[in-house]
Amino acid sequence: MFKKYFVLALVVAVISSLISGFYAFNYYKYLFDFSIVLPIWKIVAAYFSIALIATGLRFLFDLIFPKFGELFFNIKLGFLTIISIMHPILMNGDFEMAEMYPGFAIPIYFIFTIIWLVLAPTFIKKPLK
Repeated sequence: MFKKYFVLALVVAVISSLISGFYAFNYYKYLFDFSIVLPIWKIVAAYFSIALIATGLRFLFDLIFPKFGELFFNIKLGFLTIISIMHPILMNGDFEMAEMYPGFAIPIYFIFTIIWLVLAPTFIKKPLK
């Protein structure tokens, strides 16, 4: 039963990493290079870690709340994503162009959530009653 959750985590992590890697690479190339502060490997590692944690939580939510687990998890995921954008906003960096860093980092925070919400219904199908 957990297999479909785990596959979802891997697929979401890979797709999110590819999109974010492409975004970060082009941002570093054309606008400003924040690779010293946030290299692409850290983004990829974070996505895989978050994907495994999110999968475990989604599995637990579905076990504890069989009827509303998906809804409760999605609300929690959205809320945590919105709250997490405070990190780049409040970050006091001592690097060049630190005031531009939130504009770079905030879209990266939303990519995982968007990909998760798009793909989760395909991988984790609830039987109709």
